[in-house]
Amino acid sequence: MGLVAGAPVFVHGAPGLWGAVGGRRLGIGGRAGGALGGLCGGGVGDALLARWSGGRVVVSGAGFVLGGPVCAALLLVDELQLFVPLLFATFFLYTWYNGPLSAVILDVVPPAVRASVIGAYVLFSHLAGDAIAPPLIGYLSDHFGLRPAMLLLPSAGAVGGLLILIALTTVGRDMQRVRA
Repeated sequence: MGLVAGAPVFVHGAPGLWGAVGGRRLGIGGRAGGALGGLCGGGVGDALLARWSGGRVVVSGAGFVLGGPVCAALLLVDELQLFVPLLFATFFLYTWYNGPLSAVILDVVPPAVRASVIGAYVLFSHLAGDAIAPPLIGYLSDHFGLRPAMLLLPSAGAVGGLLILIALTTVGRDMQRVRA
């Protein structure tokens, strides 16, 4: 969410991203990448799950790990012709996790508490992404500049992806435990 909140200011302030034209392309590329990423992530996660219990976990973690370098490249370019494809790819990869990660949670949590666990997951992910990231990026931007502040996002995404991938060590057993 820090990327969504900071990107319009970033586009309008970067010399080669052309203000309003960049903003319009930001909206189109971000929405298209995000929508397709969410749909593709779910489909790929389900396809991999059919072959391996860690399939959905891999898709969720890989989106963030692969998205980190792409997002860093996005934040380092000043040319609109490079910015738009990198923006699409960043949003595509950073939304892969939505469906698969929610499904993993449902796969490993007993039915009696699924609604509560999903509610807590949505609450805490929005607190971190929607409530903390934008003011943090703003604060860091005031002290270090917008680009350096936003470059924190790819690192956070990559670390988050690696943390998700740790679930590969137990997801198969956890799914079996819930089925039993």
